[in-house]
This record gives sequence, structure tokens and C-alpha cells, in this order.
Amino acid sequence: MFLESCQLIFKGKRFVRLFIFIVVCLGFLIAVTILAGLTIFDRQHNHILHDYVARNDDIVVLSTTYYENSKSFPPSTAVILFNSVQVFHLKYSTLNVVTETMQGNVEVQFKIQPVINKIPFFCKWVPYIAVGQVPEDHVLLKLSTNKKDGMELSLRTPFQTPRKVVACFSPLFLNERWQLLLATVEIYSHYGAFLHFYVRSMITDLFKLIKENKNTRISPWPSIKIGESRAASPMFDPNTELEFRNQASAMTDCLLQYKESAEFVIFPDPDDILVPVLGKNYHEEFTAAFNMFPTAGAIVYNMTQTSIESSITPALYSPISLLSSIKFKGEQRWGKLVVRPERVDSTWIHRSYSIKEGYEQKVMPVDVNAFYHLRIWKFPDYPTVNRTSEFTNRFMFYSTLFFKEISNPPYFDPYHLNATKRTVYNVSDGLKIQRKFKNRVSDGNMKAIYSRLPKVSLYYPLIEVCYNRIFYSMKDIGTCRGPEYCNIPAFPGLRCTNVASEFVTYKSYKNIYIHQLISTDFEEGENGCTL
Repeated sequence: MFLESCQLIFKGKRFVRLFIFIVVCLGFLIAVTILAGLTIFDRQHNHILHDYVARNDDIVVLSTTYYENSKSFPPSTAVILFNSVQVFHLKYSTLNVVTETMQGNVEVQFKIQPVINKIPFFCKWVPYIAVGQVPEDHVLLKLSTNKKDGMELSLRTPFQTPRKVVACFSPLFLNERWQLLLATVEIYSHYGAFLHFYVRSMITDLFKLIKENKNTRISPWPSIKIGESRAASPMFDPNTELEFRNQASAMTDCLLQYKESAEFVIFPDPDDILVPVLGKNYHEEFTAAFNMFPTAGAIVYNMTQTSIESSITPALYSPISLLSSIKFKGEQRWGKLVVRPERVDSTWIHRSYSIKEGYEQKVMPVDVNAFYHLRIWKFPDYPTVNRTSEFTNRFMFYSTLFFKEISNPPYFDPYHLNATKRTVYNVSDGLKIQRKFKNRVSDGNMKAIYSRLPKVSLYYPLIEVCYNRIFYSMKDIGTCRGPEYCNIPAFPGLRCTNVASEFVTYKSYKNIYIHQLISTDFEEGENGCTL
């Protein structure tokens, strides 16, 4: 009876009209939803179509590295590192380089390769390399599409001093967390890495401590600038569309400099600590890792989230006590890379899209080894050191509390399963790291600088709140992320070391405005740190 009633309803004219009305409404809603989705997609992914059809483009040249002889490239090869919109390589496959020689000019097509070969990417601007083989007797190279002039490229050569392991760190800005950076330097140095830092701004006393360390190199890393003659709108700032201080460019810049001299290059953030497990030091660790994965050009070591404790007082601080206070959160995050530089031509911090043919990217199992991501910081109240009891308090700290902590390292437990297979470091290594650090900060002028390190953080809490909002919360996953989106006030009177830079613009290249970094250096100031 029920079925017969339904059949009568479905056959009625009223139902037909209702059905047509519903179909029309649904079609309208679907069309609106698709249009809204396309609009959101376009906004989130930076107007890709607009960038693709734009008649002119901007590029910012950061460096040009010349390899007379190379393990990675043919003889007399130059590599240009630059930034531009994420569809630039789809519009242009090469850059035209005019090479001036004693016999005349020679045009060479430099092949463009994206460092982040992912479209859509959540930032509008990305890094590229352009690679070309030039005559050995070249006098100068210039980007040009005419026979009259061009943008002369500032050539540099890669480092030649042999290094077993180099650690290239992502760019530092508004940096004041000395408890982290001093521990990073001591731990990485102890296990055999040479450290290369890119710095945009840092409190001056911390900068001096790092700079004086013979196992580190610090390079200025400026924000990029495009001149008044440009393809982009006058109000556009490309730094707001570069991921995290242009970090992929910095990583690739570092790789290009150590390509011929380093056996392994690792690309961590300063709060990523790796303790060797497969060997006594990094060289043994990575040698064993690449023996495990013989076809690897890059190996990813995943990060395991941790919380740590430290002191706000320099006299009571211990770099190895950071590791002895580690508590694992049972969470794993994005991995960081170690590469064989002759097998990789460019790199992002989490992945390389430019691994040479025949090689691939592999992942190290977390239970074998992983970075300790020093994510959550706590500063317990220690007794205040005063002038009359400074020596006594130091002695008590190092002889009792310190020794107890160092001698009982926690177990490596990335999955939070009460694992007891191995500790996060060997006690003998911990004691050596602490002794070297103590000797370093007690030496001459370093002692006075170290004692001046601040007990109060001004920038770190502001950056933490901002990064939790724009990055770790994952709420705005389709938008570009970086410190330019943080509201950082000025702190007049704060001594900081910032970066000064100069760019020049060439506007006669066909359809492209070329902006080149020609000078960059550090400058000290007393009006706080800048982005």
C-alpha cells in the first residue's frame, strides 16, 4: 500500500515541478560553491594565473657561484641563485647570460630549476637556481638580452677548506635565546660539525660569543628588496611572500658554498639537536646512514617533540643540562635533511627537489635516530647569585646539581612508551661538552660578554605567540608564513647586530626586471633588532 502511494506521488505533475525546482537550486548551490572554492583557492595560492599571464616579472639575484672544477657540475660552471614568483620557471626555461672573453662575447643559456618544485606552494615567491657552463677564459658574466649592456653578475667561488660535516642553519632573526644557541654550538661542535649561521638580527653580546668561536661562520642574510623600477605593484613587499626568512634560499646558498669541500651537509633549525647513534660522531653517523641507503642523495631525520628546562642566569647555565632535562612528548614532526652535496644541487629544509638522477630521498626510521626538537621551554627558579656568594653558589651548582643531572641522562623515548634501550647522550660526551663550554666562556674577554647575557627575553615570547598563531596551529595553512606577519615592537636601548644591504636594478632585460644583491654586512646599533 505504501509503495503504491509513493508511485502516485512521484507521477504527479506537482512532484515533477518540485523535482525540477530542487535540481535547479542544487545546481545553483553547486555552481556558487565551485566559484567560492576557486576564489579561495586563488587567494590561498597567490593568484597563480595572474602571475603566469603577467607580461613582466621581477627576479632578485642573491649569489652567483663559479666552479672551475667540480664534483657536481661540468668544468667552468656557474650557478645563479635567485628569487621570483612560483610560476617563473613555467614562463622562462632559461636565463640569457652574455660571457665576455678575450676573443669576444659568447651567449650561454642558463637552465632554470626551481628549488621548491611544488605548485601551488603557499608562498608567492620561491627560490630558483640557473645553471650554465661558461668559457674558461671568461672575463665577466652579465644577464642581458641585448648587445649594449646587462646586469654584471658578482661571482664567488665555493669554499675549499675540507670539512667532514657542515651544519647549515636556517636564518636567525630577533635572536636572543642564548640558552639555545650556545647549546647548539657546543653540541654540534663536539660531534664534529662545522656550523654556518645565517643571521638577520641578533643581540650583540650573543653575536660576539658565536662569532669568536673558531668552529662557526656567520653570514649576513638580508631581507630582499626590489627597486622602484619593477614589474610588481609599488606596495608589494616580496618578503611577505617568502617562506620563513627565505630559508630555502639560505639552505641552497649554503649547499652551493660547501659543495666541493664537505662530505656531508646537514640542514637543521637551531632548536633541532641530533646526537649520533650509528657512530661516535656525525661523520661516522652519516657514513653509516648512507651505507644503509646507498641510493640516497638525501636522508631525512624526523623530529621528535620535547620539552626542556634551562636557567635564565649565565652563572648557573649548562648546555648539556638542556639535554639532561629532556622530556619526550610522543609526537613526531617534519624531518630535516642531511645530504651528500655532490648528489644534490639545491635543497629545501624538509626536502630536496634537485637530487641527481640515480639517487633519491630516504627517511631514517625514528627508532634508529631522530632530531630532538627543543620545542617547549621552562625556566625553573634557581637561587639568585649575588656578589658575596657567587663563588659558593657556582661551586655548589657544578659539583652537586649539575653532576647529578649530567650523570643521569634520560632515555631516548620518541613514542612516549617508557623506552629504556638507550639514553639521549653518553655521560662522557656530556662531561666533555660542559668542560669545553666552561673553558670557552671563562676565557678573557668572553667572560665579561657572557656575564652580560640577558635574564629576560623580549622577543622570544612575542615570536612564540606569533608562530603558534601563524604556523603551529595550522589554521592558516594556505597562506605564506614568516616573521613579517608578527607584530614586533621597537626596544630602544637594546644593543643588536642587524644587517645592512644594497641592491641594484637592471630594467633592460626583456620582460624581466633584475634586482641584484651587491653588498651586505653587519652593523651594530642600540635601537633593538630589526626584521
